[in-house]
Amino acid sequence: MSRRLLLALVLLILIAAPLGYLGYGYSNYEDSIHPSKSSPAKTYLVFKLPDGRYLSLTPKEYVNLTLQGFKLPAGTEGYAINITGYVTGIPEVDINMTLRAPYEKFTIIIGDTNVKLCSSSPEEFVGSCVDRTAAVTEISALTSTLFKRYYYWKGLQEGMDNASAKAYAYEETMKRHDIRYLTFFTKSLIGLGRIGNKKHLAVVLLGPNEGATTNRITVPREGLIVLEGKSDSALRAEVALIEHIIGFKWPEGNQTSTG
Repeated sequence: MSRRLLLALVLLILIAAPLGYLGYGYSNYEDSIHPSKSSPAKTYLVFKLPDGRYLSLTPKEYVNLTLQGFKLPAGTEGYAINITGYVTGIPEVDINMTLRAPYEKFTIIIGDTNVKLCSSSPEEFVGSCVDRTAAVTEISALTSTLFKRYYYWKGLQEGMDNASAKAYAYEETMKRHDIRYLTFFTKSLIGLGRIGNKKHLAVVLLGPNEGATTNRITVPREGLIVLEGKSDSALRAEVALIEHIIGFKWPEGNQTSTG
């Protein structure tokens, strides 16, 4: 075998191997976010009130309130959202475990590359740029805040004073935070388990632009949570539901601007 042919074969292997690896991950993406095994689902009703606040109830809670004479204000928007967890099989437990666990990094996947249209040509975006931005802003702020709390307490345990611990928490959170689009490469990373694992939290947002046909929150595995909404306003409501499930409340005067 000539040296030229040998070199060509080596180059071919060096190029093909990584591509094959990424292709394998990409082929596993769909099963990673939508596991084929069955797991119990639970339904919540989330209402966006005219003043921008959100109210999350189980169907039973809603019926009981209605029987007691409760009425939603005119102009209220409602969403039925299913939640499913494949870690313990209890959706609320899985959501709590996923968001409150300590991680080395976290990535928010804000949708496919068409989301860029919201900056250049919002009228061409399939969905609502306003609501998608609100959903991304809220889930990013929520996740960052949970990270900061963890590193704040870690700083205190290491002997830092309050101000130093806050600064430490901010610095640690910012350097561990990543925003991605749902590209071939990102899908491959999810399919390979490189992100969305015990060390690297991944939160995926899928709206009408990405072909979502249902309103649901899924925890397919440890470190991975997927939000799907038939509308971008439903995605924003799903973030509000997550906050309700994990018992998260924004400090007074420190609420996000998305309601």
